[in-house]
Amino acid sequence: MKKIFLSLLFLAISCPVILASPTIYTPELVSPGNNQSGVAPNVLLDWNAVVGTTGLHYIVHLSQDNAFANPVEFSTDLTRYNMANLLFGQTYYWKVRAVDQTGTSDWTETRAFTVVARPILRRPSNNANNQDANVLLQWDAITGVSHFDYQVDTTADFNSPFAYITSVNGSLKEVNAANLLFGTGHYIRLRARHAADTSAWTATAFFTVTNTFNLTRPNDNAVDVVPDAEFQWAQVKGINKYNIYLSTEPEMIHYDVYNVAATATRTKPDTLFFGTQYFWKMSAIHSKDTLFSPRRSFTTVSTVTLANPANNATNVVLQPSLSWKKITGVLRYQLQLASNADFNNARNYSINATTSAGDEQFRVPLHVLDSAGTYYWRVNAISSRDTTEWSATWNFRCVALGIDNPSGTIAGLNVYPAPATDFVTIRMKNSINGGATIKVLDLLGKTRINRDVQVESGLVTNFDLGSLSDGVYMLLIEMNGSTATTKIVVRH
Repeated sequence: MKKIFLSLLFLAISCPVILASPTIYTPELVSPGNNQSGVAPNVLLDWNAVVGTTGLHYIVHLSQDNAFANPVEFSTDLTRYNMANLLFGQTYYWKVRAVDQTGTSDWTETRAFTVVARPILRRPSNNANNQDANVLLQWDAITGVSHFDYQVDTTADFNSPFAYITSVNGSLKEVNAANLLFGTGHYIRLRARHAADTSAWTATAFFTVTNTFNLTRPNDNAVDVVPDAEFQWAQVKGINKYNIYLSTEPEMIHYDVYNVAATATRTKPDTLFFGTQYFWKMSAIHSKDTLFSPRRSFTTVSTVTLANPANNATNVVLQPSLSWKKITGVLRYQLQLASNADFNNARNYSINATTSAGDEQFRVPLHVLDSAGTYYWRVNAISSRDTTEWSATWNFRCVALGIDNPSGTIAGLNVYPAPATDFVTIRMKNSINGGATIKVLDLLGKTRINRDVQVESGLVTNFDLGSLSDGVYMLLIEMNGSTATTKIVVRH
């Protein structure tokens, strides 16, 4: 009987406890992790869902102390909640419970997290050298901020007249500074902010802006520079423009100035004078400073260089191509051709400059040069601003189409029939015998036939002209160190 009474008493005491227990489970926290640091000020609080009845929602408590003496309360139907404008560097405590029409769950465990105290500046690295005047700043992204502020100065206390603060959008994680002083050390730091708070500054980084401005072309002390020379240099970043200073004075007291866009690394400032020594330098300019390059010098080409035919050439065809080295930046050339070194009664030719690769050239017209004549030629160049001196004078001797009788030549030469078709007979006035070489050249000087023959009593019979097409050719015979040349006409 006593045992029954005790059992009933136990049930009577236990039932109220069972009836008072919650009918909804306690949620489980997911993130941020407990004691996680470096959390963004708009951190997402996340927890697992629980099963409930109508009206299921969650209550979130957020507090700056673990006793939750004065918590901020949020209510949501979701299993996550985005915070906003949390204080930088502050530690927060949070917990969640579920509520529906049947009751309220127990609170979850309490977790803590700490909001990021300051940004992390990644670039420029501390003590970096040769940085651009618009040095690139990079930092780790932080969500939930409205702006980043960076401060630059030439003193570590950020209190010089140069000091300034620039704000950029909080969604960025890099930006270029502007108008830094060349060859100068700078200090920089960064902070984040939103509507409710401003972070601490990052650690201060020190860097030095470049003071180097490298010119590349023309080379220093270069010679024979063309009048349309292209000036080239290494880019200086973070500027508004370049200036090129060009002078004929070493001291550069007087000079011409050419403005160049900040994005350029090459330009042709103007047509230069021939045979002139120039001195030049450049400046890279922005609104607060100017960087100058070292001074360089160069000398422009003064004369044309002849190429072909070689000086003192012999056996030159009667319609040769005279060639010389191209000079870019000129409009035309003037060529003089004469039968005397004084160029009395010279023929003058004006030849337009070309832009194609290779040497410039001029083909002498027909009926200008005489057989066996010696001719002298020279060339100058003409630009929009100047004219070169005459080139060196060269001479050449044309191939002989007749026969002279002095030593070293074969006397008398006759070729028939004229015009020729397939074969010709060659007769010399001297009744000589022996081996000889006969060459047939076209008027461009190209050898079309080169054949060894036997001369008997000054006669070569049935010399085969092969497949020569209709035209005028020069026939040259070499025998015992002597030569003779004549003209033949082929007509089928």
